[in-house]
Amino acid sequence: MSRFFGFFLLAAVVAGWGLGGSGCGEEPDPRARLIISGPESLEVKLAGKSYQPPFRFTLPAGTYLCKFSAPGFVDRWEAVTLKQREIRTLEAKLEPISTAVLIATRPAGAKLTIDGRVIGTTPLVLEKVGVGTYSGQLSMPGYSERAVSWTVSDARPQKVVIDLNSNVGMLEIGSIPDKARVLIDGREVGVTPYRGEFREGKYQVRLEQEGCVPVEQSVVLSRGEEFKRVFKLTVRPGGIDIVTEPAGAEIFVNNTKRGISPCTLSDLEPAIYEVRAVKEGFDPAVKTVEIAPGFRDNIRLELLRSTGSLEFSVRPSGVKVLFDGEELGITRSKEKGGTETEPFRLEAVSPGAHRITVTHPRANPVTRDYQVTIEKGETLTLAKPIDVWIANCEIRYRSGAVETGAIYEQNEREIFFGPEPGVKIGIERSLLDSIKIIPSDEL
Repeated sequence: MSRFFGFFLLAAVVAGWGLGGSGCGEEPDPRARLIISGPESLEVKLAGKSYQPPFRFTLPAGTYLCKFSAPGFVDRWEAVTLKQREIRTLEAKLEPISTAVLIATRPAGAKLTIDGRVIGTTPLVLEKVGVGTYSGQLSMPGYSERAVSWTVSDARPQKVVIDLNSNVGMLEIGSIPDKARVLIDGREVGVTPYRGEFREGKYQVRLEQEGCVPVEQSVVLSRGEEFKRVFKLTVRPGGIDIVTEPAGAEIFVNNTKRGISPCTLSDLEPAIYEVRAVKEGFDPAVKTVEIAPGFRDNIRLELLRSTGSLEFSVRPSGVKVLFDGEELGITRSKEKGGTETEPFRLEAVSPGAHRITVTHPRANPVTRDYQVTIEKGETLTLAKPIDVWIANCEIRYRSGAVETGAIYEQNEREIFFGPEPGVKIGIERSLLDSIKIIPSDEL
């Protein structure tokens, strides 16, 4: 309101002049009237003299040089020409004082914020800065925040230089083994060996690597500190699931027995291993496997027979059977009164030639050998049973003679009798006194 004090004064003066006038019969005053208004605290210098408000001048007609000045404004000179009896109003329009201010930091690149608004990045020139005191905040990653202030009192340019203090430390992280992923506060920043700058504060450092147990540690980093640490990672053991065909094989890992298949091993350090499966009657099966940290592998080993098997029958019942000199047993009938016998089955027979021996006290000959050849992995089944000739009856003639042999066939009229292998003769029943059957399993 006071800034425009002159305008209100002008209205009052004009009103006064309009009402006052000159007296009757008097000559009108030829002088001019000058009224000046302007900003608050305006000072007017006129005709070599300085004046304070109110600015009301009664001046002879002519040209006058006026100087207008006020705190915070640029001085202004103006020539004013007045005519007789002129009433002139004049507003002193002054330009505010302003200057340029350079805000610089060491190092450069800081952000200047004034009243919550980002102005720019140093070095920064602020233009048309008016008279007054100003302040702001300088911030830059890796450096402590700094306050900055400056005062403008005249139009001279200013330069404000602020040294920023680093607030960072150095993290240097290594690992055994290396190439582990480095995470800082959950964010991946690189792999070991790792080196990076961080602002002072508390951080959560985590190292991860496939096949290893993660490592985690809290780190408090101070300004200017170099934190160095090498972490030893624990390698997770690997494992292997082993199955064999057939099952039940002994499992050896690097020549150390570890179990019977199927089996699972879960404590193997990362390395290359030889896995061997051994089972009687089969060739060993070997496989090389590389165990990776923290992983389980699966292997299947197929065992091939190293032996053969043999199946055969011997007739009749009651015959002792030996294989390569070792007794297998006595033949038995499948059915009571039948001629067929239970077969013999031998497993895990080594390849090559073998001997089957059959013997019976009433056989002719008493003992007989048969040769068989077994192939690796083969099951040999004899197509025909081994028949042993055994005297199974005793016949008594009416003449009193007694003869032992085998009855091959008989009917109501005669019998077909053999006193020894390969002989078969027919004898009428009328010539015989009796026929006594001797069971083959009766010794």
